Amino acid sequence: MKTVFGGLIQKEWIMLKRLIFWIFLLDIVVITVAPPLVTSFAGRLDTLYDNTHIIVGVLLVLHIFAGVFILFESLKREMRTLDMWLHSPTSMVQLVGAKLTFAVLLALGSLFFSGFLGGIVLYVIKDGTIGVEGKEVLALVSVVLALSIKLIFMTATGWFFWSVYKVIKSRLRFFSIPFILLFIVSALVIWEQLRINGFFDWLRTIVSVRLTDESFYNEHTSYFFMGFVPDGIAFSVGNLAFYLIISLVLLMIGSMFFEKKVRV
Repeated sequence: MKTVFGGLIQKEWIMLKRLIFWIFLLDIVVITVAPPLVTSFAGRLDTLYDNTHIIVGVLLVLHIFAGVFILFESLKREMRTLDMWLHSPTSMVQLVGAKLTFAVLLALGSLFFSGFLGGIVLYVIKDGTIGVEGKEVLALVSVVLALSIKLIFMTATGWFFWSVYKVIKSRLRFFSIPFILLFIVSALVIWEQLRINGFFDWLRTIVSVRLTDESFYNEHTSYFFMGFVPDGIAFSVGNLAFYLIISLVLLMIGSMFFEKKVRV
């Protein structure tokens, strides 16, 4: 028997299935077409491998925001009418939870697909050779796992700030944008203080998971990529628990704020 939550997920699939096609098509085009084009314009065929590394790496990193984009697209289509939010007997947490779940699953699917396809392309360019004992593959997997956790957290964060903005906009109108920007900056300052004080370094020490010491990309010339897996640590139980708990809290608080807008 189909559950209410399952029905909500199916609704998201029906509403966004065309978007899903374009997302995966974009992944394929960026990974397979963009590197040869960039290399051709540069006029140096020997840089194809490095260019592919960079483009694949940037695409993977951009997936951190993919869940937010998908969620906002779903909300934009749903907000054209508030009937579902006003008249549904389903709790707001469940309604929003289905949207977040679908957005995260779709973004993760695109992330893992991009990582898999990128790995194959790099393997082919390198004449079918990989690093010693497949360490380069493990390095790529490490980056994907690290990005997956941040993707989930960023999607929940996007929902939280979106819901706060909607409530503030209904009350402050013209002052809503400056207010939400100030709110975001304040949150970033607090987050930066936690980083400076070593909080996240401490979290990484709690049951760390390190797949390999091999770099996905030359960390001496591009810390941008390896910054997501410091010291080769893909993730730890500590930061995994922290991000998941905070994501759940943001979902609950955001749902509470949004309910005030649509059901009061």
